[in-house]
Amino acid sequence: MLVIFVVLLMFTGASVGLLSMNPVCRFNQSDPCYGAVGRPLYLQLPSEYRLHLKKIISGTPGDRIFRFLNHKITQNHSDPRWQFVADNSTMIISSAEKRDSGRYTLDTFDSGGRYRGDYHLQLVIEAVVTSVDVTGQYDCFSSEKRRVHCSSDGDNVHYSWTFPHTHPLADGNQTLLLDRDSVTCYAQNHVSSEHKTIELRQCSGFMVFVSVWLFEVIVLLSLLVGAFYIYTRIYKKQRAAESKE
Repeated sequence: MLVIFVVLLMFTGASVGLLSMNPVCRFNQSDPCYGAVGRPLYLQLPSEYRLHLKKIISGTPGDRIFRFLNHKITQNHSDPRWQFVADNSTMIISSAEKRDSGRYTLDTFDSGGRYRGDYHLQLVIEAVVTSVDVTGQYDCFSSEKRRVHCSSDGDNVHYSWTFPHTHPLADGNQTLLLDRDSVTCYAQNHVSSEHKTIELRQCSGFMVFVSVWLFEVIVLLSLLVGAFYIYTRIYKKQRAAESKE
């Protein structure tokens, strides 16, 4: 019994993970549907006797992507990435590409061929967020604050920052001015999210080092100037004694 429960729990977790990784778009949703480049995307279609799916190109419907009639495909898309599953009325894009972005219209008909209405879906395919990098600029002479900048690859990336164990701050800014030693940048878009933490050196310790170094330089210069002054006095006295002889 325990073994069965564990197996069911593992199956449920795997199913939830699969759904979160592969988004499902529905033609009755009003908001745009987002998919990731290179990842599968599921288009859930309404249960109708006859369906015609088209992509809107320059304001007018283009070629049919597929035609569905009584649980059978009568016309299919030439792109093998588009696959239709008749059992649950789902169109699957096996590996989404940016050229799949656009507005789609779905015409529905009943068994008598009568038009029942249409559905529309705005599809947006984005490149996932990768290569998040945080760089810091230090200027401890003019200010105790440090400037950090976050960058990444991906489409429509939104940035946010947090300090360790604190609430988010500076939401939406790509560059931040701070006086802490550690900060995390979060880069995300509609299909993915990544983050990176940077550790900054303390300006106070750096200033102490610079101050000690400057003090040593000043002391050394003072000794050199003093030695040169004493040498010139002795040299002048020797020259004066030699001239009297």
